[in-house]
Amino acid sequence: MLLYKNTFENIKTLNCNFPIEDQLYANEYECIVADGITRDPVGVEDLNSCSFEEMLKLYPRPSGGEIAAKTIVEIFQNSKGTLKERLIRCNEEVKKINDKYIINCDYLENDYYGAVASCMNIKNNILNYAFICDCGIIIYDKDGNVKFQTEDEKELYSDPYINKIGIPWNLKEARIIVRRDYRNNLENIKNGKCVSYGAITGEKSMQEFIRYGEIELALNDIVITYSDGFVNFLHEKEFIEKIINFDKMKFEKYIEEKSFTDYNKYGKEKTLVIHINK
Repeated sequence: MLLYKNTFENIKTLNCNFPIEDQLYANEYECIVADGITRDPVGVEDLNSCSFEEMLKLYPRPSGGEIAAKTIVEIFQNSKGTLKERLIRCNEEVKKINDKYIINCDYLENDYYGAVASCMNIKNNILNYAFICDCGIIIYDKDGNVKFQTEDEKELYSDPYINKIGIPWNLKEARIIVRRDYRNNLENIKNGKCVSYGAITGEKSMQEFIRYGEIELALNDIVITYSDGFVNFLHEKEFIEKIINFDKMKFEKYIEEKSFTDYNKYGKEKTLVIHINK
């Protein structure tokens, strides 16, 4: 089993001691990627009222997203049971942190610490996976054809309604609505379907948003567990060629160079774990 793992930092926060909110744990047969939820800068209600550099200075340190992601990775690593059971255990530990630090959740700078995650394990050529929200799993065959990919349920089911709220994200009212009404809210029903998304925030309803399953692997199948920062790479021809003919130095050089070509598509913090089923 070939194993590679890495987190690539947001290109706009290089060399400024910004919290790393993506965290991972991986061994030869299992892994988890946790992506801490971005928090509001302290004292800023309108995100357009200050520059990006000012927001970096006002970003909470320690970061609740980083704390949640690190907790999830640690608990997963030291837990037993199914992947779903382990994610539920992670959620219970995040609840303990929020009970300590978030006395009154305002969905802004005092929002719950949280993260989203994807995880998997491989045994006897069977891959079991579990994920919540926009972290995911993708499987390629030895020729680079996509055999399977998890869905981004926030993009599919929540975003079409979130995009119609009519209040720009920079205003606090929009952020409150999304975090209060669309995150882990089982009662948010549109056209007969729940359109909320899940996140590991300690809220018990999070359990209902864990998706899981199993896939049979073939020899030389390539499994990538990723955070959402890698989504725009995954179907690009050059990326697939790099993982088929994997060379660590060439791969990292490609990712770093690509990250500077388009910030919104490629430049944000991103994590992946690559397993090749040898």
